[in-house]
Amino acid sequence: MVTHNENPVIEKDAADLSAPPITSGSALPQLHPKYRADIDGLRAIAVGSVVIFHAFPEWFKGGFIGVDIFFVISGFLISLIIFNNLEHDRFSIVDFYIRRVKRIFPALMTVMVLCAVVGGIILFADEYRQLGKHLLGGSTFISNILFWRESGYFDNSAETKPLLHLWSLAIEEQFYLFWPLLLAFVWKRKWGFLRIIGVIALVSFVVNLYLIGHDQTAAFYSPFARFWELMVGGALAYINLHRADLNARYKDVQSWLGVIFLAVGFVLLNASRSFPGWWALLPCVGTFLLLSAGPGAWFNRKVLASKPMVWIGLISYPLYLWHWPLLAFAAIIAGETAPQEWRLIAMVAAVALAWITFLFIERPLRHARGTKVVLVLLAVNVIVGAAGAAIYVNGGFPQRAINEKLDYLARADVFEGSRNSDGSCARLNQLSEVSEEVCLSNSAQPEVLFVGDSHVMALHSAVFDRQLALPSIMVAGHACRVYPNLPYEAANVRRWSNNCTEIAKQGIMVGARLPSIQTVVISGAYPRGNLDSPSQYKVNGHTISQREAFMAGYGALIESFIAQGKRVVFVADVPYLKLDPHSCVNRFGTEPTRECAFTQAEHEQIRKSYDAAVAELRQLHPKATVFDPVSLFCKQGKCQAKIDGAYLYNDDQHISLAASKYLLQSMQHDGLLPPTSSK
Repeated sequence: MVTHNENPVIEKDAADLSAPPITSGSALPQLHPKYRADIDGLRAIAVGSVVIFHAFPEWFKGGFIGVDIFFVISGFLISLIIFNNLEHDRFSIVDFYIRRVKRIFPALMTVMVLCAVVGGIILFADEYRQLGKHLLGGSTFISNILFWRESGYFDNSAETKPLLHLWSLAIEEQFYLFWPLLLAFVWKRKWGFLRIIGVIALVSFVVNLYLIGHDQTAAFYSPFARFWELMVGGALAYINLHRADLNARYKDVQSWLGVIFLAVGFVLLNASRSFPGWWALLPCVGTFLLLSAGPGAWFNRKVLASKPMVWIGLISYPLYLWHWPLLAFAAIIAGETAPQEWRLIAMVAAVALAWITFLFIERPLRHARGTKVVLVLLAVNVIVGAAGAAIYVNGGFPQRAINEKLDYLARADVFEGSRNSDGSCARLNQLSEVSEEVCLSNSAQPEVLFVGDSHVMALHSAVFDRQLALPSIMVAGHACRVYPNLPYEAANVRRWSNNCTEIAKQGIMVGARLPSIQTVVISGAYPRGNLDSPSQYKVNGHTISQREAFMAGYGALIESFIAQGKRVVFVADVPYLKLDPHSCVNRFGTEPTRECAFTQAEHEQIRKSYDAAVAELRQLHPKATVFDPVSLFCKQGKCQAKIDGAYLYNDDQHISLAASKYLLQSMQHDGLLPPTSSK
């Protein structure tokens, strides 16, 4: 979201600035475009569409393209400023960045500081830890990279991330870092601006199209897939300065075509579309046409330049910054999507806070004389980033009183690796036979081997936390299908783990090298959706289905351990929640905010193809034992997130420390694991 370009309402041109610009790097003041009220009106459309989309997505599903409108506006104004100043020998890179700091930081720092304070009051440790990371990302303008690595924009957890909206600000700041430097370089060598714009736009658009077919989350968050949108504005800036004849005619036609493009985008686009991709042309071309039409076109003059639209455009930047944290904290407190009346109140509050921020923080600091205010703003930014890092490193400060409400989160990280291990892992690691990232043990003579992904790590957590004295070793990798005979070809495999095929082979090797192991427990997340859909595995050059991969991969793993004389227990995956267990906890009272359950019929429908595959696996490998934990979670037609006062999940799929102990003791009771004493 970009409302932080030069605000033309204040800076009309070089001759009538309310405060003279700093000119530390140039002898003459910087030139700025004349004020266009219609651009503020276009900002109002952009911010209004985003705010309505976030507050009431059921009403306005295409409103997210307001961000793309801002990208084009920003590319246009910033490029216009840089082109004009370079060509008049008035450009100063120092002045440029000073103006960026004074324009962006006051409102941003205000919102981030208050988010940190409010988060410390109402967020649980894991939530506050995540907010700390996002504070650091916001202060260093890498939020888009962080959210790219975390999840998709439209996933269920998005509405509980108070700083999620800073992804677009990060893309713009990344653009601001390279664009003026590149243009100054190009100008000195007397290369053509339009040619550079065309090359960057073409390359970026191709990257966008490539990523949309391979990784839509990357296409959404990557700056390389978004810069072409700013280049659309940059191209118009060049045309306005040097080729005004190209868009001098049919101004009203241009304006109305722009309106039509935006309207079609608002109506047709939704979260199910592959966006940005080709679809992003709708808001970008529409914005280009409205900007190109100029202030004299009827729609621009009568609608965009009207006083209400200009007023909203004035506060568009702080409004964007305020609206999302208010909605996110409302959703966090409610335990689910906040009621409509809450969201309406949040929007009214966002407008009020935006106006206050604009009047008393943003505008005064932006036009303060001298460089002292810049140094103070930079210092505050550093402090915010350092505070975020401290929150993250300290685990969200779990000693805060609100964390006493959580009895389901493990006191130790169930996803730690061998640096916390002893015994057999240490011995094997000395021989460089087992990767340190995947091996965890509590005994030099383990009796049980756990093999799988993060779900087997969660199952093993009671042992890891010494809640259950079970001599064991675990070999596992995040997001890994432990198929020893199927090379995993996913592009993002190394994002979370080592090579998953190698991890499976290491598990087999551990079983062979440690004769003390009598039982092998295999478990992992089940493939979502239809198992007959294509997988990311190939056999003899042909892609196989999820079901074929499941049978072949787990079948090979099971038979390898059976051949070693081990007892093999395949633990079917637990039911997946349809909610975040945090939402069951009342942050300001004692009663749960909602029922922590969903019907067993829903669970069975979701897992229909997976359960059929497990049944087939049982038939094909009768020497292995299948343990299905569903009956322990689902009783009397409901699958529970909380049983006998204990929460069973850390999130919507990973079980808690209490559930780990519960399941392992149940397996011991059934004779599937050796009996031990527990705390």
